[in-house]
Amino acid sequence: MYKEFYGLKENPFKLSPDLRYFFLSPRIKKVMDQLFYGLDQNMGFMLITGEVGVGKTSMLRFFISHLDDSVERAYLFNPTLASAEELLSFLIMDLKIAEGGPPSTSNKIHLLSQIHQYLLDRYAEGKKVLFIIDDAQAMPDFLLEELRLLSNFETDQDKLFQIILVGQRELGERLRGNNLRQLNQRIPIKTALFPLTSEETGAYINYRLMVAGSNGIVFKPKAIDLIHRASKGLPRLINLIAERTLVAGYVRGAKELGKKEVRMALKDLEVVR
Repeated sequence: MYKEFYGLKENPFKLSPDLRYFFLSPRIKKVMDQLFYGLDQNMGFMLITGEVGVGKTSMLRFFISHLDDSVERAYLFNPTLASAEELLSFLIMDLKIAEGGPPSTSNKIHLLSQIHQYLLDRYAEGKKVLFIIDDAQAMPDFLLEELRLLSNFETDQDKLFQIILVGQRELGERLRGNNLRQLNQRIPIKTALFPLTSEETGAYINYRLMVAGSNGIVFKPKAIDLIHRASKGLPRLINLIAERTLVAGYVRGAKELGKKEVRMALKDLEVVR
């Protein structure tokens, strides 16, 4: 519909993950640099928090895409596990520790022994092992505590297991509570993703337009400011509003998009301005 009108190759604001559209702002790069530093230095635990829609999962996908073959990784994106044995079995399967599929035992001691030997073997090969848990706020306290126990696998010099916890801000609040105090003390790198500023919002929109093949589509400064205020700088909402703004511009035959088109988009989305 509007793609032909604006000369776009594809929808620049689609919600499905596509690493070509990942916008590496200076602030996000600082978070990424901390992750790479923690991984390089075998620091054990790292924590990233941020509100819903701020781009945590997109950043994780971008981070993972830049890991080389020296890093073995497991990625748990829906941590609704019921027991320590399920957590350990997931690791064994995702890291392909047991040949031919799931582990042959559900005995916790045996599962831990398999993981420990795997970590020692990878360390001897000069490799790192990374476990990333997305939406970690969904993990019950006893499983988060289990991760702390896994982090005890180490040599005299290095941690054998690197763990990145990613979750909403409530995860940080839980870690500061008494139940998880010991785990919190084990996390040397704690960082956060924040909503985009107004300037970053404009750069984000223009970057995605460029990737989609934009031929001079203009979001006027006041339009960007209104999108930023309505979205509160959250990329997920920016995408929704910007896409509807393109539709509104197409309907009006407008090549330059201003506050009027954004207001039409917000009305359509029923977003409070």
